[in-house]
Amino acid sequence: MMRRPRWALLAALSFVACAPTLPVPRTGEHGGEQPLVVLTPPPPGRVEVVPPRPRELKHPVWVDGEWEWVGRRWVWKERGWQDEPPGAYYAPPVTKRQPDGRLLHFPGTWKKDEPAGP
Repeated sequence: MMRRPRWALLAALSFVACAPTLPVPRTGEHGGEQPLVVLTPPPPGRVEVVPPRPRELKHPVWVDGEWEWVGRRWVWKERGWQDEPPGAYYAPPVTKRQPDGRLLHFPGTWKKDEPAGP
């Protein structure tokens, strides 16, 4: 087995550490929507290549792709660069097992901010 030099590992790690971070949307909880009952949990996420930011977006944020339940199976749905809607947050996809064994899935979606209470 061939061993890689430590300097190669350190160089790779420093490159990752110096890479600019992606602007991501503000996130929050799901609420007021009906979940989907699914048969299996979604597969692991896919590796995505991030293209350059589109210049025409005023408030660009990166939204990861997700597995979407279609019929009786999971289908990959690409997301990518989106213009963050004003007064909104992103509720990422969530799958939860219930005490009775059912799996409930909430797809990723944009939600309007709730006005502050009295």
